Amino acid sequence: MTVTVQTQEKTEAAPNPFSALLSVVIAIVLTVDAFVTLVLEVLFLPIYAGHAHMASDTGSTLARAAAPLASSLTSGAIPVPVTALAAAVINVLLVMGMATVSQRVPVVIIPLAVWVLGFLLCASTGPGGSVVLMSDWPTMLLLICGLLPAGLYLYYRATMRLAAGGK
Repeated sequence: MTVTVQTQEKTEAAPNPFSALLSVVIAIVLTVDAFVTLVLEVLFLPIYAGHAHMASDTGSTLARAAAPLASSLTSGAIPVPVTALAAAVINVLLVMGMATVSQRVPVVIIPLAVWVLGFLLCASTGPGGSVVLMSDWPTMLLLICGLLPAGLYLYYRATMRLAAGGK
């Protein structure tokens, strides 16, 4: 009696160099995008809604036209930090996009780390003592909304990966 044993060889496909290059390009674009969106969020953070009033003693047309431009931001207008909500959505999308490039958490967190470093850079004083971010509640809201949703998403990914038995 003759027994024939057939062995199946697993052939692993060679990694596509174009795919690896595309992954690196996507990672770089997402990292740069994290910094660019932070700059835009910081620049548009002091958006105010409402109409500010300024008393005008002179009756000239120029003074009446310039009054809304020169009025104090606290005299009737309220801050509307819509960029904080945008930061919540955009940072989660950046982290999700980086998760398509790599499954490793240290790689996935790169856009969020760049966002935080840019935030700290904007919160520090410039060479002339100027500050881009003020110490007020819209700035705190931007920080919380920029970090908390993306951090919760990373926590969810890490716990689901551990529950599935992954590394």
